[in-house]
Amino acid sequence: GATRPRRHGVDRPLRTGGWRLVAPSPLPYLPGGPMPRELTGSGLEAVREAFAAAARRAAGAGFDLITLDLAHGYLLGSFLSPLTNRREDDYGGSPERRLRFPLEVVDAVRAVWPADRPLAVTLQADDCAPGGLGLDDAVAIAATLREHGCDLVEVASGWTVATDRPDYRRFYLVPASDRVRNEAGVATVAGGNLTTADDVSTILAAGRADLCLLDPRAYAGVDQVS
Repeated sequence: GATRPRRHGVDRPLRTGGWRLVAPSPLPYLPGGPMPRELTGSGLEAVREAFAAAARRAAGAGFDLITLDLAHGYLLGSFLSPLTNRREDDYGGSPERRLRFPLEVVDAVRAVWPADRPLAVTLQADDCAPGGLGLDDAVAIAATLREHGCDLVEVASGWTVATDRPDYRRFYLVPASDRVRNEAGVATVAGGNLTTADDVSTILAAGRADLCLLDPRAYAGVDQVS
């Protein structure tokens, strides 16, 4: 948050005009980087209400689907990970308590989002760092999200901490999509260096995902994919 455009370097703080960051715990993303403020009380309520208000505006504007990002080290995702959530109150500690605030946001959004329109979530399947979230965690979280009205899960990995070591091999998110879909019982979106229509057809036919994201490098020359 409050960083310069990536053409000026990845995750470099703004020289001027940066805003105060908030997080589940006061941990900077990079050594020497901006120190976020720990969200408490009224701050948690304000964030929750801001998500609900945005959902209301999206519904009024006619959007067919919205996605909440519980991944990539963003605010809700950082509540889930033990690497970024070091709290000792009701919003930290056990996996269930780390899920509590993101789940409050999901409930607040689902309450104002039309029942006939799907609600999607981008969910962290692997922090790619020792001690972080793994696929077993993602399956359990996805099952809870389904019970709270989530219709679709896009699996994601990496970016929670700057020391992560993701492996961006071909199909790297498909195993996570497969397990979340078939063990948590919720529709999934799979990405991960998918580059051809044959990739997509193979994944869908095998029941490993319900939707697929093509790598941008594949867009040229592709007329139709499932």
